[in-house]
Amino acid sequence: MAKKGALGGKSKGTKAKKKSWTKVKVKDKLNNAVFLDQKQYDRCAKEIPKILMITRAILCDKFKVNGAVSRALIKDLASKGLIRRVGDHFASFDLYSGVQSKSALEKAAEEAAAAEAKKK
Repeated sequence: MAKKGALGGKSKGTKAKKKSWTKVKVKDKLNNAVFLDQKQYDRCAKEIPKILMITRAILCDKFKVNGAVSRALIKDLASKGLIRRVGDHFASFDLYSGVQSKSALEKAAEEAAAAEAKKK
């Protein structure tokens, strides 16, 4: 009888390596402003009414301000009538639209009218 252990032991193969979970990408810490000076406030007050969809996150990204500052900015501009609420609101998510903002359809219609006026 031939020995079975000589060939049988090699067919098992090596153990698979365990996955390593240490290579996780870490997001850089944002250094957003925690207060606004007058110059920055004027810039925000001029640009925000032209934005079609206004949320806290959009203001944080665009103007590099803190979430609390963006909430206060939204409240202030809404009380002045420069932005208006859109739909139902909850404590965690507020959606506003600028008074001077135009949707894509409105912009296209305006550009078509301007091009037509230019031809005449």
